[in-house]
Amino acid sequence: MAAKQPKKAARKGTKKTAKKATKRKAAKKEEMWTWTDIFRTPLLASVGAFSIAEEGIEKFVREIIERGEATEKEGKKIVDDFRKRARKNRRDLEHGVDQRIEKTLKSFRLPTKRDVDALEKKIGQLEKKVDSLTTKSGRTK
Repeated sequence: MAAKQPKKAARKGTKKTAKKATKRKAAKKEEMWTWTDIFRTPLLASVGAFSIAEEGIEKFVREIIERGEATEKEGKKIVDDFRKRARKNRRDLEHGVDQRIEKTLKSFRLPTKRDVDALEKKIGQLEKKVDSLTTKSGRTK
């Protein structure tokens, strides 16, 4: 009997390993990235950096207010000014990244959504013509 127990344990371990491998494969399928995702990743990282910087400036302003080096009103103005500049810089960065992505994708000479939509429309029109021709030829026979 003792010899059978290790085999059962080994099988259980194998089943668990197989389940984990299946879960990993499923997770990999869900992680399919598009070209846009790949190019936008640095943008998202920089947005995170802006958020960290904003938290840092708020902490710094709280400290100078506590030390009496600035009033509450001055501190609020510093934080508000920083937020306005950060928002503008973030928008400019996003716009620049979007333009760069578009330019890069164009250099790959990949079809755009507009190209695919136009082809789908043409295919639909051709399908209608083929259907009408098949219907006409069916009537004459």
